[in-house]
Amino acid sequence: MTDAPAPDATTTAISQPDMRADSRRNRVRLVAAARELVAEKGLDVTAAEIAARAEVGVGTLYRRFGSKEALLDDILADGLDEVEAVALLSLEDPDAWNGLVAFFRFFSQTQVGNQGIAEFLAANSDLPGEAIRDDSRPLRELVQQIVRRAHDAGVLRADVTWQDFIVLSRASVDAGDCLGFHAPSDQWERTCAVILNGLRAPR
Repeated sequence: MTDAPAPDATTTAISQPDMRADSRRNRVRLVAAARELVAEKGLDVTAAEIAARAEVGVGTLYRRFGSKEALLDDILADGLDEVEAVALLSLEDPDAWNGLVAFFRFFSQTQVGNQGIAEFLAANSDLPGEAIRDDSRPLRELVQQIVRRAHDAGVLRADVTWQDFIVLSRASVDAGDCLGFHAPSDQWERTCAVILNGLRAPR
């Protein structure tokens, strides 16, 4: 009986890094696909849809992340981090009103352009993202600081609360068909301008 040839050491040494590189590529593709689909379709996107967009098998998703929910948690956490970063920048603006406006516009645009983030911020149910829901507390605190600073500077109406600020930021999200009118893609900008004009303290 002829012995099987011994594995070629050079081939083995090359194949392992190649496998690791392939694994990293698959992870990047899955994250990119999940981000796109969450923004387009929201949090009820399926594992099969994500895998198909990434052009990998569903099993690859589960091997890399354990579950679809774990992958979506990563996506949502990244989204929250980005919003928090903009909130911090707005607090650094020497002009309290300009800082408030910049954050309000960004926060509104984010919810308009990313259905998953909008659903997560509004959700009271067991949607994906429940595991990181407490992570939104720092963002709430930053919003309170933005509103408080604008009040202290006398540029925001005294009767406007931080809760009002959050609710009004969602007004653009709900823009759509009404009475035969279909809102254009840039309607959120006009909506923000109208709201902000009403929020500013009389000068």
